[in-house]
Amino acid sequence: MQLAKYTIGAKIFGAFASMSTIIGVMGLAGYGVLSAAGGIAVTTFDGPLMAINYARAAQTDFTEMQIAELRFEHAKPAERAKIAEEISGIFENFTADLEVAKQRSFEADEQKVIAEIEPLVRQWRDARARGDVTELTRLDQRIDGKFDLLIEFNTDHSFIGRRQTVTNISHYKWASIAITVFALLLSAGLTWFLRNRIVRPLRSAAAVADRIANGELETPIPRGGRDETGALLNSMTVMQDNIREAMTREKALRRSAENRLVDALETSREGVMLVAPDGKIVMSNSTLRGFFPEIAYQLMPGTQFDTALGLIQGQLAATQAHSEDIATSGHAELELADGRWLRMTGSATSEGGSIIFLSDFTAIKEREESLRRAKREAEAANASKTRFLANMSHELRTPLNAIIGFSEIISGQFFGEVGNARYLDYSYDILRSGRHLLTVINDVLDLSKSEAGKMILSIKHLDMRFVLKDCVAMVREQCTEAGHTLVVPDLTREIPFAADAAKMRQIFLNLLSNAVKFTEAGGTISLAVQETADMVAVTISDTGIGMDPEDVEVAFQPFAQVDNRLERRYEGTGLGLPLTKALVDLHKGTIAIDSARGKGTRITVSFPRAISEELLEAI
Repeated sequence: MQLAKYTIGAKIFGAFASMSTIIGVMGLAGYGVLSAAGGIAVTTFDGPLMAINYARAAQTDFTEMQIAELRFEHAKPAERAKIAEEISGIFENFTADLEVAKQRSFEADEQKVIAEIEPLVRQWRDARARGDVTELTRLDQRIDGKFDLLIEFNTDHSFIGRRQTVTNISHYKWASIAITVFALLLSAGLTWFLRNRIVRPLRSAAAVADRIANGELETPIPRGGRDETGALLNSMTVMQDNIREAMTREKALRRSAENRLVDALETSREGVMLVAPDGKIVMSNSTLRGFFPEIAYQLMPGTQFDTALGLIQGQLAATQAHSEDIATSGHAELELADGRWLRMTGSATSEGGSIIFLSDFTAIKEREESLRRAKREAEAANASKTRFLANMSHELRTPLNAIIGFSEIISGQFFGEVGNARYLDYSYDILRSGRHLLTVINDVLDLSKSEAGKMILSIKHLDMRFVLKDCVAMVREQCTEAGHTLVVPDLTREIPFAADAAKMRQIFLNLLSNAVKFTEAGGTISLAVQETADMVAVTISDTGIGMDPEDVEVAFQPFAQVDNRLERRYEGTGLGLPLTKALVDLHKGTIAIDSARGKGTRITVSFPRAISEELLEAI
């Protein structure tokens, strides 16, 4: 669009140029006046004022010389040399001050007086040298008079300079007032001009834009001129048409999207209910209504959600008829009267409403119940097994103790020698087997008590080194028979600890026995103790067959061995490690296994001291 000659930019530039010209003229005028006043002030300061100061300084120096001269006349001969030197110094200052006063005196009358003072001073020095007191007195009066005259001339000239400066500043003041008044009038005129040609059309355009922004798309837009304001109003007209078309397209797209959303929700396998911010149902799909066929017609749009919620609660089973989860959180699991289970979840929408989802998870609920039932049955079976093992262990121990006792009597030949040596050997076998079986039964009984939570610890203060020494002594003979090397640390320092001594002995004896059992002949069994202020750790390592890392969990399972082939090579029930772990857990300790197939095993048992003291205090 072609614009007029005088655009907004040209108008603003013209106003700015006018104001700049006025400001420039004011500045130049002020600069001229201030420069003149400044020159006078500088001249006055550098001339008369400085001349007055130095003239007075010279007069003061002369007065000091007069006083020194009087002192010289009345001084003793020994003091006169010092006073003469003082007079010479004062004279030098006098000469310097008089020279500066001469340089700062610009007027002819001032120069004339100074020219008269200089020969008088020379005459004064000559008279002093002659010692002519009468001449000195006369010259003193004349010189003082000349200095008074010089200071009077300097003062008059400085007053004249001040009066000229004040006059110039007064002229500048009135000129500034006149220019300022003119500038204010011109500014007012330019402001009125710009307001009518620029601001008023822009204000009208802003008002129209606000109405359009508020949705009044049919608001008429005024016609503008041929400057930028007119171009803006014409662009707003085009923009209004474009917005109107875009709104029409958006409404069509929104209706299409809403229809697609309704179709998607209607065909959803989940029940969906959309609630408006005012609490009324906006939409509920057929799946949701199908969950509640008896009240389906009351779950239609327009119904209050609280009313619909009350109707849904009426459809629940008796156990959930007064469920508070639905009303409070909007998240609940609902059991219907017919046995079906529905999961309800809700979330807020950006508009302040909410959307509710209902899904049938009856099959999941049935599977959960089946799993819970299976868990209860497994727990009951495990409890029955535990009771059976405990009862059987008790029933077996009574006759077994009798067998062990009788075999001990026979092997000990307490009632006389056994006639046949074979019977004596048999009694040894019976005693050894009976004791082994009793150990197995005791392990089974202890494991059963541990699983049932009925094992009781007898926590007391003990010295851990004695427990370890006892265990080492019990396996030393086995190591010797198998050709193993048993490496034991120096257990001479006390290791105070709080624990069940019998259970501790059982833990370390099981671990040492396993190390001996699963190590080939000629191997090495090592025991190490690490003690800190917070912990006691015992490590038992061997060079035996070892096991893979994934087999460690198997080793902790009761009656299990890592490899079934081991059952044929190594006798045992597989209760050692499970029982050991159970006893360690009872003491709130930890057990760690580091093993590799064919490279041996290292087992570390750690007990925190603080927890051991807590167990002692709990008794």
